[in-house]
Amino acid sequence: MKDIQHERVIRRYLLGELDEREQEQLEQRVITDPNYKEEVLITEEELLEEFVNGTLPPRDLESFTRVYSSSPALRRKVKIAQALNRYAAKQSPVVQPMAPKRRPKSPSGLFSVKGRFHQFSIAALILIVAAVGIGAVLTYWLITHKWRADYDTLVALNQSGSEVLQPNGSVISVSLPPLLFRGPGERKNINITKQTKTVQLRLPDSSGGTYSFHVILKHSDGSVVFTLDDLRARQIDQHSILVLQIPAKMLTPPQDYQLEISEKHPDGTYENLGTYPLHVTETP
Repeated sequence: MKDIQHERVIRRYLLGELDEREQEQLEQRVITDPNYKEEVLITEEELLEEFVNGTLPPRDLESFTRVYSSSPALRRKVKIAQALNRYAAKQSPVVQPMAPKRRPKSPSGLFSVKGRFHQFSIAALILIVAAVGIGAVLTYWLITHKWRADYDTLVALNQSGSEVLQPNGSVISVSLPPLLFRGPGERKNINITKQTKTVQLRLPDSSGGTYSFHVILKHSDGSVVFTLDDLRARQIDQHSILVLQIPAKMLTPPQDYQLEISEKHPDGTYENLGTYPLHVTETP
């Protein structure tokens, strides 16, 4: 029963139905627990399988359509799942869609799933490569695992003692208003180029580095791009500055974002200090 409850929570997360606090808790567990990360990825595979097979309940279908049309990366996941499903139908016309089943956890990861997309041997995967091209299979793999690599880079850029990058051709530095207001402020435009590797946001910290901060970056529809906890201001030119360094790959221009900054209290609770609307564009 516990596993079923976990699956329901994960499914609600993937469908964008958890509240902000529940999302943060789940994402933190994904970061720290490889087995739980595997469960999330497997549940997403099953969700995509139900969608392409036309077996999603109407309520879930509405949520799925809203979430998985919200970004190019998620739309690509759906397109690749549809392509794999079409290929599977052509190669195995007598095999009927199977209802998703829960499996025991396995170190073999996604390919331990016994669902519709995992009924084929390595030989069948080779046929898929030949039929739809190496690029499609690589895209499928990269979409599944890219977020982890990007998040690891994000953490490395913002961990205690990490280097504060200096603005140059690959680093854009943007100054935001101090952490003193409540509610949304004026939208900040950020223009990146093909050469941009890192977007750096700098916010003056009036507390002088006394507190740690919790950061959430969201799409305009409220879906979370990432969360970071226990960030502290840096001393730069005798000023206390909260520096947030974001891999440019995590931003998809043109798009609007909301950056939420909260102060962490000694008892572990948070107080929202402000929301920064951001508009990211790209110059070729």
